[in-house]
Amino acid sequence: MASNQPTPGQERRIVVGIDGSEPSKAALRWAVGQAVLTGAVVHAVAAWEYPALYGWFAPMVDEGFEQAAHRTLTAEVDDVIGPERPVAIRESLVLGHAAQVLLEAAEGADLLVLGSRGRGTFARTLLGSVSTRCAVHGACPVVIVRADGTASAPPPPAATTGAAVTTTTGASTTGEQAPQAVRTKDWQLSLHVVEDRDTTRVHAVLDADGKVLHSDALSRRNPRDTPAPAVGDDFAVGRALVDLGHQLLRAGVHSATDPAEE
Repeated sequence: MASNQPTPGQERRIVVGIDGSEPSKAALRWAVGQAVLTGAVVHAVAAWEYPALYGWFAPMVDEGFEQAAHRTLTAEVDDVIGPERPVAIRESLVLGHAAQVLLEAAEGADLLVLGSRGRGTFARTLLGSVSTRCAVHGACPVVIVRADGTASAPPPPAATTGAAVTTTTGASTTGEQAPQAVRTKDWQLSLHVVEDRDTTRVHAVLDADGKVLHSDALSRRNPRDTPAPAVGDDFAVGRALVDLGHQLLRAGVHSATDPAEE
């Protein structure tokens, strides 16, 4: 396993995810405190994406999404650290899914520091936990910081990752039976919706822990019906999801009846 310790002359670096939430601010404070102790540079990284309904052929002319993300990044760094910065701070704004952006930014870093939650409950359920995905797939130690400033981490899958997960909870398990390792998977679903007059087309992509499934579906308005694009979206997306469900069921049946797949 490759070592995360810097070679002589190599910059020490702590990457911290920024999203404007209170846990994110706590993570930045924690990262700065750790950087003061270790002499590391703090690399504050924010990710941004276009809304899901920006389809393949839709013109992406609204620059407000990137500008809003940049304001969030700058405002959080200024608010948490202030003008008198005790350590060197580097800021990066990257287009892409937050987990993937952070995993790539943390390559070769000493630590990756994240807030315990940033999105609302519905978004976390739909998109999966960024912190959990980073803890499972990170190439360096990962620290998860709560809004109150305490740090912990979700348990990594047993013997499935070389990345260490840092915890400072100090909880004792003396006299208690060690719980079985929890295996966490982060499946990513992407829906591309294109409305073309009376036809709505959807391309769905499901990354099922490395196994990628695709589905294409469409819906057309009956000429006698009143134009209602949202209704077309519902039907097309629903059909794409049903097809993905059938693909998953077929794959499950195949795996269950073929031991060699395990």
